[in-house]
Amino acid sequence: MISRKVILAPFRARIGLSDVHPGQYLVEGTVLSTLQGVDDTAHVDFTVTQSVAEGLREGDTVEVVGANKDAPVSATIIALDSKIDRATRNANIRAKVADAKLLPSPGASVQVRVPVGGPRKVVAIPVSALRRGPEGDHVFVVANGKDGKPRASMRMVKGGAVLGDEVIVESGLAVGEPVAASGSFKLRDGVLVADAGQAPQQAQ
Repeated sequence: MISRKVILAPFRARIGLSDVHPGQYLVEGTVLSTLQGVDDTAHVDFTVTQSVAEGLREGDTVEVVGANKDAPVSATIIALDSKIDRATRNANIRAKVADAKLLPSPGASVQVRVPVGGPRKVVAIPVSALRRGPEGDHVFVVANGKDGKPRASMRMVKGGAVLGDEVIVESGLAVGEPVAASGSFKLRDGVLVADAGQAPQQAQ
């Protein structure tokens, strides 16, 4: 009779917390606890920028570091997503760790170190400055027109990864070129503009 009161999981698992107490009456369908499958290996899903993803291949090695900054654990890339996120220009990557015991519990946050070569300088602009349209990404560069007044000039660029409140511009924009950020969605090519700290001028 006692054996009929024992519930065995049909797979290797770790049991979670339970709110059931000894002697409690249980009706059909009552959830006793949750089970988390236990495997010898573990998967780590992470994202990288579009430019970094283009240099990665299945079989490449990355390093996984836990929240406590423990010794890094080697992982092997087993899959790369077939598409790039249109909003962030990031790609999803999946790597496999041979020994799951070296990682924290499933769902925990980790850092992934991806070898991408030495540091490089990039052009970054506010996210609000990059406009995405059917013909591609563009910004409005602020430059003096033929009349010597500052005007918005639309320029096609190649947007990259989003880093917080900024987005990387892979090509089409040089360092130091001023671009319209706040209110750029209202602009059109050739319209008269003014700095936020200046008095507005009559548009022509």
